[in-house]
Amino acid sequence: MKPHLVTLGCSWCYGEGSGYEEGMTADDYDMIQHDSNICWQNGWRKKVVDHFGFGHTNLGEYGSGNDRQFRLATRFFLSKNFQRLRQNNVPVIVLWGTTSLNRYDVWLNEKNNYVKVLLNNADEDLIRYGTHEDIFAYAIKKYSYNETARLQELESNIMHWNQFFQLLGIKNFWYDTLASYDYRIKPKNFFDIEKYNRSLVSVCARKHRKDNKVKSLFQEDDFTYNIDNGVLNEHSYHPKKPYYKEIANYLIGKLEESL
Repeated sequence: MKPHLVTLGCSWCYGEGSGYEEGMTADDYDMIQHDSNICWQNGWRKKVVDHFGFGHTNLGEYGSGNDRQFRLATRFFLSKNFQRLRQNNVPVIVLWGTTSLNRYDVWLNEKNNYVKVLLNNADEDLIRYGTHEDIFAYAIKKYSYNETARLQELESNIMHWNQFFQLLGIKNFWYDTLASYDYRIKPKNFFDIEKYNRSLVSVCARKHRKDNKVKSLFQEDDFTYNIDNGVLNEHSYHPKKPYYKEIANYLIGKLEESL
């Protein structure tokens, strides 16, 4: 029986922007940026699933933060879909990507639903748009956000979910997406946890440096490097198609080592 892969993460897991073509205008890009079929066909998940012959459930979303992923994971692993997998003795594998600490998942009465709140441009967005989400973001950034506390919350959740999956006999693995955080914990099921630059951003930067034989005593941070060298598209700063393929190759290699 083929295993079933559950993926969690942000836009880099969803495959956002993977349909970008060189020279594409912002308007043309906007039309395909979040297209679910394009993101599936060109992102890394399909390549991983096809390589191993997995079944697949994706909980990764564009704009999603760690808070939302914990909530979606809780809902999925309490769901009838998961219970059916268990009843049919389908092996489950979880591949979970951490993302930015300054993303929140809050209930908004106006929407009668959870909304994604990002703090990156909270001050400017409050002035420019003034929506309830913007008010939330501004208040959280001013009165609540603390990077150290948020990282500690992430560490606690990683350890919690590791224990949960271990009790259920589920193999699960973690990777950093946008930043290589300085964790106090070193779980063995966290890809390249001992490396200083382990994020998918760094995976893409290493590929470009290797292909172009870039050697320098001074190297800017990997995200800036990727922007400056065309690894990421200029509209949303997501990987171009060849680098989604590189991410797939990286994750396939890590899974082959671990399964």
